[in-house]
Amino acid sequence: MARAAVDIEAARRREFEELLAPHLDLLMGFAMRLTHHHPDAEDLIQEALFRAYRGLDGFERGTNFKAWLFRIVTNAFISRRRTAARSPKIVDLTAAGDVADQGDAGAATTEEALHDELRDSSTDWSRIYSAHVEDDVKRALDDLPPEFRIPLLLSGLGGMRYQEIADTLQVPIGTVMSRLFRARRRLRRSLRDRFEAIEAKDADAAAASADAVPAEGGGQ
Repeated sequence: MARAAVDIEAARRREFEELLAPHLDLLMGFAMRLTHHHPDAEDLIQEALFRAYRGLDGFERGTNFKAWLFRIVTNAFISRRRTAARSPKIVDLTAAGDVADQGDAGAATTEEALHDELRDSSTDWSRIYSAHVEDDVKRALDDLPPEFRIPLLLSGLGGMRYQEIADTLQVPIGTVMSRLFRARRRLRRSLRDRFEAIEAKDADAAAASADAVPAEGGGQ
């Protein structure tokens, strides 16, 4: 009987490792974007994986394992923030309003417009860690407030549906849609500004280089 129990546990461990392997890099990237600190990200992943392994029997086979993992990481992160809070200034992910973008009052806010905006996004979020603009995208993501950054990462990297994100963050689905809409708009704006600044710097460097090259036949 003891041998059978050992075999069952070994099979359970193998199953978990096989399910986890395709998603581990994305999970670590997600944790880094949440914590902004590599040791904290590693600790968060270790805690989340312990929770996931312990709760593996509760995972419904055939459903979205990646979304399930991302939900556990998110819940572990929120729990850590609440535990570590020593002042009322901590961001409340379950109640934070969308007042940060009140200056965008003129933007489309109807449900149809939100759906169109979300469908129109052409960015392949699951590849942002290997794209040539990797550092710029990471910085732009890090600049987003947590209430916008987390839903965006859960959608893009975690592959979670609106309702799954709403359930994870315990907010209405309309709030999820609104935050995704505003997060993507802010991200595009930030990246556009960054690239325009880079292009201007490159143009200035090219002009300076051209001025430094003597004209053909000069000095003859």
